Amino acid sequence: MEATFYNAVDYVQYLEGRLKLGDVRKAEVKALVDTGATFPALPREIVSQLALPSLGEHPAETAEGAGKVELAANVIIEIDDRIAQSPIIIRPEGTTPLIGIVALEQMGYKVDPTTGKLIKGLPLML
Repeated sequence: MEATFYNAVDYVQYLEGRLKLGDVRKAEVKALVDTGATFPALPREIVSQLALPSLGEHPAETAEGAGKVELAANVIIEIDDRIAQSPIIIRPEGTTPLIGIVALEQMGYKVDPTTGKLIKGLPLML
C-alpha cells in the first residue's frame, strides 16, 4: 500500500503556517500492512531521510521473541485521505516499511479477514 511518512515536527510547523507543505520532510513508500505489529516500522535510511531522532532501545515482544527495538520520534502517516501519528520502529537498511495496527486504527481502517483487504471505517476515538 502507498503511504507517506512526514517528519511530525515539520508537519506541525506546516499546520502553524511556519513551513510550506513542500518543505516538510517526507518519504513516499510502498508499505506492507502488518496487523501483528503495534507500531509502524521504517528502514534506517528512511528514518535518516526524515531526520527522526532515536528514542533509544526499548523492551518489546517481536516475531523472534522478547528483545529490544530501537524507536524513533513520531511521524505523521498519510494513507489516502487519512492521517495518524506514531513513533517508529527503526529496522535494518533495505527492509520493507510496515504499517502497524495502531496507525490503522487511528485512521479507521480495518482488515477484512476473508480477503485481507483494508476497509475504511471510522477511527476509534475511545
